Amino acid sequence: MLPGPIENRLVQNLEKVRSLFFTLLDPDSGSAAEIIECGLKSARAGVDAILLGGSFIGNPAFTPIAQALKKETNIPVVLFPGGCSHISPGLDAILFTSLISGRNPQFLIDEQVRGAVLVRGLKMEAIPTAYMLIESGRTTAVEYISNTRPIPSDKPAIAAAHAMAAELMGQRWVYLEAGSGAMNAVPPKVVAAVRASVDLKVIVGGGIRTPEQARERVEAGAHAIVVGNLFESSKDEGLVKDFVQAAHGA
Repeated sequence: MLPGPIENRLVQNLEKVRSLFFTLLDPDSGSAAEIIECGLKSARAGVDAILLGGSFIGNPAFTPIAQALKKETNIPVVLFPGGCSHISPGLDAILFTSLISGRNPQFLIDEQVRGAVLVRGLKMEAIPTAYMLIESGRTTAVEYISNTRPIPSDKPAIAAAHAMAAELMGQRWVYLEAGSGAMNAVPPKVVAAVRASVDLKVIVGGGIRTPEQARERVEAGAHAIVVGNLFESSKDEGLVKDFVQAAHGA
């Protein structure tokens, strides 16, 4: 499967900056109006894409939120699914993830098989992404929901080996995830080990709370940085701009 227009756009943007910056919006983090406003704030600040989703989605307004973000912004709005039930119309693309760090077949292949029919039926662009949980100092929602153990944060060689397997299986992106509300972000040494071992585009998210932390992971080799919870609690649009500049290399 060749890259679609959204993935091509992200790769082309990456040629102009040092790293991309994505905002992750959790549909359950507030009212529909609050979530949409957070997305619009991110768009004004210059983020490269909005990721919408999470491990657990219980908001019945999920589809209207996605449609509103897509209508009101000119940047990609990409589904970050916790399972096939989250696949919904109104988005530009989906990170079609496989949780390769775990050994639970439900999130290795079962959800993907169920979701594939929906993605094809909606003619939604899929961005093949290997999803890897990295130990973050506490049990995160994705660890609990997926019933899997993360890769130890002090074992970069294990993370690199998983990334190699993902590349050999045809993935194009790898997402190193500390988890929503993580105590610790993915260590730069893990980012560097994965980047050195594969030609995949490396996304890093979870536990990144300052532009300096974002910059450290960019310098370690991240192609994209993701921040979510921090922006949901902050009304400071300037903070988003600081993160964008740290990722872009400004």
